[in-house]
Amino acid sequence: MIESIILGLLQGLAEFLPISSSGHLVLGHELLNMKEAGMFFDVMLHAGTLLSIFVVFHKKIVDILVGCLRRNPEQLHEAGYIILASIPTALIGLGFKDALEGLFENPRAVCAAELFTGLLLFASQWGKTGAKHPENEGVKMNWWRALLTGTVQGIACIPGISRSGSTISTMIFMGVNRKYAGEFSFLMSIPAVGGAALLDAIKWFKCQSLTPEAALLDPEKALKCADAGSFTPELLVGMLVSFVFGVIALKWLMSFLQKGKFQHFAWYVWAVGILGLIFI
Repeated sequence: MIESIILGLLQGLAEFLPISSSGHLVLGHELLNMKEAGMFFDVMLHAGTLLSIFVVFHKKIVDILVGCLRRNPEQLHEAGYIILASIPTALIGLGFKDALEGLFENPRAVCAAELFTGLLLFASQWGKTGAKHPENEGVKMNWWRALLTGTVQGIACIPGISRSGSTISTMIFMGVNRKYAGEFSFLMSIPAVGGAALLDAIKWFKCQSLTPEAALLDPEKALKCADAGSFTPELLVGMLVSFVFGVIALKWLMSFLQKGKFQHFAWYVWAVGILGLIFI
């Protein structure tokens, strides 16, 4: 139960704060010697954080959906940019899936990626709409900014590189309004996080249908399914914790972002990366 709470806490906070949830989960497993949570547990943790996005940004999401149904040009463009940004993310995530999964077994590489994330966060204050330029209101999103942001989101599949940190920093460098950058980053995460959870769910369902005879014929698949996990009270607790702290993290980050304090997260990320390199 304690491990479920810790993993839910890490997922909920680190999924949205610019500190890399995947990196923290890798380092958490390594430093605390925790066993792998299992595919189904991962699915439910992602479901918890995904639900928190819908809760915090429910008004924005409803506006986009209703606007699209009414053929409102502004909302149609908004939805189009989210879809456009999701394309390079999916191509990178699926095309380099094996290589990316291999990095999860290299904690020192994760620490190095955390240091890179810190560099991005710290440098963002000098972006066109960064903390050093509070007078700039920012430009609007367009097709090439959406594609570039989606590409960065795909690169952020590397554990240790924060998805929110890298995408928001990229938009700040391009001169996008800080508040809008935060909203767009989390709205575009819905297909990414939802897609990752869906792929894990498909794997889990396939494992449930794996017969003993099939396992003998495909020992590699049987090994992967050995820790698939099942529905337990601990799973519900982990999901609830990830949801609650996901809501807290989202509101906290949006407040920091609008106040021009986004770059302060760099100090924490650098500390994690350096301490990880020393003790791992």
